[in-house]
Amino acid sequence: MRNAGEKVQAGQAVFELYSEELASVQQDYLLALQSKKRYADTDPNFAHIADASRNKLVLWGMTDKQIGELEQRGSIKNTLTFYSKYSGVATEVSVAEGDYVAEGSPVLRLADLRTLWAEAQLYVSDLPFLNQTNEALVEIPSFSDRKLRGKVSFVNPGLEASSKIVMIRVEIPNPGGDYQPGLQAWITLKGKVRNAIAVPTNALIQGKDGATVWLKNADGAFENRMVTMGKTNRDFTEIMEGLQAGEVVVVSGAYLLHSEFIFKKGTDPMSGHNM
Repeated sequence: MRNAGEKVQAGQAVFELYSEELASVQQDYLLALQSKKRYADTDPNFAHIADASRNKLVLWGMTDKQIGELEQRGSIKNTLTFYSKYSGVATEVSVAEGDYVAEGSPVLRLADLRTLWAEAQLYVSDLPFLNQTNEALVEIPSFSDRKLRGKVSFVNPGLEASSKIVMIRVEIPNPGGDYQPGLQAWITLKGKVRNAIAVPTNALIQGKDGATVWLKNADGAFENRMVTMGKTNRDFTEIMEGLQAGEVVVVSGAYLLHSEFIFKKGTDPMSGHNM
């Protein structure tokens, strides 16, 4: 095992280690076995000593098969091969061939990618959705033809102080390993259906004073108006205040209108306005 990203199967050899202390423990075990064979009938303590020596080998990571080979060989081996107990993907390889390894330090890390976490941020006002259902729909832009169903498995009990946002995790199945950690995803939580005024999300212009939209009036002129947002997703955003049903909202070119206004007037159209 040399590189992160390699797949590892349970039982696969992953690295080989040389240790003088391990060699000494092997030698102690072979001597304890010899003493057990000679004196176990007269002194049972030698059997206990041999069992204790064997347990040390197990703690070092030797398998029953490796210990059996040591017993048959009757001589120590300078290096010990370590086998993975789990299947997964190597996410980190901490050492290279020939490096010294300190006791207790990690050599490599494995991750089981058959199930992934998709993380999302919710406003506090969105948390009631989780009381209605923990089902979530996950869409990954890189796989636009797929919609994955997952479950909310974790809700951070604390808020991000600066933004009042809550982080949640959604478990999604990945049995084929198609999805890699780090991909962007859209997560949709479905609650109870209700009627609401909504606009395409890309029609909103958000600034430090709040969100605004551009409207087209009956005379063909354009008006900028501040609005209060509600629930939002990738496509649409609920408008709680500021719009009436039937008003025409500029979607394509909203940012162009906004930029042109600032260029001509030298100020933000909503500067100084309160919600």
